[in-house]
Amino acid sequence: MNPGAALLAISAVLLPTAWIVLGVLLRRAARNIPVLAAALDAGAPLAGPPRRRPSLSVVVTARDEAASIGTTVRRLLAQRDPGIEVIAVDDRSSDGTAEILDRLKAERGPAPDAEGRPAPELVVIHIRDLPRGWLGKCHACHTGASRARGEWILFLDGDVELADDELLARVVALAEEQHIDHVAVIPDQRPISPMQAALLAVFAQMYLLAGRLYEMHRDLRRGGAGIGAFNLVRRAAYDGIHGHTLLRMDPTDDFKLGRLLKESGARQRFFDGVGLVRCPWHRGALNVARGLEKNFFAGFAYSATELSAFTGLALFLAFGPAVSAAASFLAFAGFPFAGGNPAAANLLTADPGRAAVALIGWLPLALQALIVWAGFRTHTRRHGGNAFLLSALYPAAVLLLLAAAWNSALRVLARGGVVWRDTFYPLAELRAGLVRAGAGRPNTRTHS
Repeated sequence: MNPGAALLAISAVLLPTAWIVLGVLLRRAARNIPVLAAALDAGAPLAGPPRRRPSLSVVVTARDEAASIGTTVRRLLAQRDPGIEVIAVDDRSSDGTAEILDRLKAERGPAPDAEGRPAPELVVIHIRDLPRGWLGKCHACHTGASRARGEWILFLDGDVELADDELLARVVALAEEQHIDHVAVIPDQRPISPMQAALLAVFAQMYLLAGRLYEMHRDLRRGGAGIGAFNLVRRAAYDGIHGHTLLRMDPTDDFKLGRLLKESGARQRFFDGVGLVRCPWHRGALNVARGLEKNFFAGFAYSATELSAFTGLALFLAFGPAVSAAASFLAFAGFPFAGGNPAAANLLTADPGRAAVALIGWLPLALQALIVWAGFRTHTRRHGGNAFLLSALYPAAVLLLLAAAWNSALRVLARGGVVWRDTFYPLAELRAGLVRAGAGRPNTRTHS
C-alpha cells in the first residue's frame, strides 16, 4: 500500500473512533444537564411554613456593574422566601455601582410585603482595598461568604437576573430533596447571534469534558465544575473545602470551586437554566473571545506546551475529517499523491482495495457532521436556532476559540501577568496560586 493510501487508512480508523468517543461523552454530559424548569416541576412542592425551610444567603459580587446591578438585586429582593438574606459586595467599583447599592439599601425597609411576608434582608459591603495575595472576585466572594448566615450560599454574578419569584426557594427544596450539596445552573444567554451560539457550544464541549460531566451521576471524587452565574452550595460543604481560601489567586475560581467540592465528596448536579436564570455574559462572538482573555490561559495551567497540545488535538478533530475526505477525492481523481508513482496514482483502477480505502476516507467527515448536527439539534430544541446553520459555523467557531486561547496566552506572557478589572496580577503569583486537580481531596488539601 502506498503512503497516501496508508494515511487514509489510518485516518479512517483514528478519526471515526475519536468522534464516536467524543460524541458518546458529550451525549452523556448533556443527559446530566436537565432543564431546571422541568426538574422543579417534577419535584415535590414547597413544604412546611417558610420559617422551617433551610436559610439561604445570596452573595452577589460586583465591580463596575452599574448597568445591571440594580435589576439583579431587585429581582433577588422580590424572591418569596423570608429566609433569604442578600449580601451585595461592591468590589472597588468606580462607575456608580456603590451608590446604586446604597440607594437600594436605603429604600429597603423592614416592613412586610403586600402579602404579609417579611422582606428579605439586604446587606451591602463595600471593599475599598484589595489585600495582597487575593484576586478581586475571589476576595469579594470570600468576604460575602464570611458575612453569610444561611445554611446555603448562592454565589451570583452582578449581571444575573432571576425570572421567577419562587425560584431560589424551589431550587433549595430540590437540592434538599435530592441530597445535593452543589447546584450549578447554566444561564440563559439569549438573545445571541448564530456565530456566538456556535462559539459558546464549542467552549461548552471543552468545559463539559474538563469537568467530566459525562460521569457526574456516579458521584465520584474526581472532575467537577461550577458556573459563576449560579453556584449554590451547602454551607457545610463550602466550609469543608475552606471556602475560597485555596482559590484566592486562581482566575478560574468558578470552575475550580465546583471541582474542589466534587473532589471533597460533595454531591454535585448541573441544570440548564433556560428561561429562569438569565445572564448576557458577553454580547457578540468577538466579545466572548475577548472576555476569555483574563482566564483562558489559566485553564491550561499557564503552559504554552499544554495549549499547543490542545491546539493540535482540536485541529486534528475539527479539520482532520475534511482533510481525509479531500484526500479521498484526490485519490479518486487520480491525483499522484504517492510520490508521483503512475502505478499508484489512480487508486480507483489500480487496486479495488485501494478504492475501498479511498471511499472509507469519507467516513470521518460524515460521522463528524452527524455528531455535530445531533449536538446542535439538542441545543436548538431548548434554546431555538437552526441546527444546520450552527453546524456549518462549527469550523469557524473552533478557529475562533483557538484564537481566543492564544490571544489570552500571548497577552499574559507579554504582560507578565493578567489585567482583570483594572487590576494587574503578576504571572509568578498566579502560577503559585493555581489550584491543581486533586487539591480538594482531604488527604491533599492545605489552607492558610
